[in-house]
Amino acid sequence: MDAASDPSAPESLLARAPDRAAPTLADWAWAAAGAAALLPLTIVELVRAVLTSQTIPWAVVVGVLYFALHLTVAVRRRSPRGALIAASAVMLALTAASLPDAPTVVVLLPSSLVYLVFVFTAAASDDRWADGLALVVGIVGAGLMTVVAIAHGSSTAAPVQPEPAALIALAGFLVASIGAAWALGRYRRESRRKRAAQELGRAQAAELTVQHEREAIADERRRIGRELHDVISHSLAVMVAQAEASRVLQSRADGAADPRARIAIEQVVATGRAAMNDMRGLLTVLAEPDPEPEPEPDDGIVGAALRAPSPGLADLADLALRASGPERIVDVDSTGEPRAISPGTGLTAYRVAQESLTNTLKHTRAPTRSRVQLDWTADALVLTVSDDGTAVTDGRRPGAGRGIRGMRDRVEQVGGRLESGPRGDTDGWMTRATLPFDSHPTDREPRDD
Repeated sequence: MDAASDPSAPESLLARAPDRAAPTLADWAWAAAGAAALLPLTIVELVRAVLTSQTIPWAVVVGVLYFALHLTVAVRRRSPRGALIAASAVMLALTAASLPDAPTVVVLLPSSLVYLVFVFTAAASDDRWADGLALVVGIVGAGLMTVVAIAHGSSTAAPVQPEPAALIALAGFLVASIGAAWALGRYRRESRRKRAAQELGRAQAAELTVQHEREAIADERRRIGRELHDVISHSLAVMVAQAEASRVLQSRADGAADPRARIAIEQVVATGRAAMNDMRGLLTVLAEPDPEPEPEPDDGIVGAALRAPSPGLADLADLALRASGPERIVDVDSTGEPRAISPGTGLTAYRVAQESLTNTLKHTRAPTRSRVQLDWTADALVLTVSDDGTAVTDGRRPGAGRGIRGMRDRVEQVGGRLESGPRGDTDGWMTRATLPFDSHPTDREPRDD
């Protein structure tokens, strides 16, 4: 089913055509009501004309024409154009039956008012051809009826000669009736179009709301994906590097306990615990809220993970300590006058430093020396993370991976700029993030996850 055939489709609301099915019970009821109100008066006038002129065949023909006119009312909505043409043909025949030789002007009998229903229906329909035809044919018909009335009254057989003022009033009444019916039909059509436009607007607004909700969900999924990538990638890289260093130190000690090996193992354990805490906090966001959660035993680690704020610049020292190890040195320096920054900017700076140090551990051979430099300028915080490591493959590191894309997305989200690439003066890699102090429209408060 296409949009044009589906009445519930928003696209078809404005262009919805009138009901063209078979006449409904309401259509027959309207036709019967009109016939019940006007046809008896018309028959009385015909009987009176027959009694004075003894023209029974003429009266029967006129009665059949008016009965057909009333009957056509039931099908006016099925085909406004066809019903208008049929009604106009009946009115033209009645006009011919009202010529001066006829006993009376039958085209002016009460049932002729039914023709206004067809003018109204044609003007209210979406058929522009029927709309224009109704106005033109209606006015022309009003003129013919006036001419017939004048001709019938001017004949020698007429008992009473009509006054000019009465004829002018008749012409004005007929034209005004046609114009009023046509104007009401146009108003009905415009009102229906306005309601359809309002329905379409509401449907589009609802669709936009759903689309915005989907985009928000997609953004949240991407954000959680970046967080998971940062936590897992950094933690595993640190754990692998520290475990490898511990193995090397233990092999060099020839059975003797090396304190540096113990420190490396402790770093592995601490990093693993921190990663588990971060993972619990992130996965809690994905869980459905329980209106009445059952109390669970708290070992102190889970509760602390849920209550811990998002990391920021104050946590760079701990980050450097976790990334440090045997043959892996990380320094943190700062120049300029520190200023207050938003939590979102602080989290972005932390994640950029974390991802950069993770790339050093994953893609370079030891020994390496990394430097995390914070430069506080007049209008921005410039974070530079560089190292002097040699790549483990062909001397180049991937520049289009998920980690760098995630860093760039984070930095651009707070209105900043990211540069990442090989150092030109020596081996190594450098990442520089420029984070403005002014709040950016997309700088959102980080969640404690």
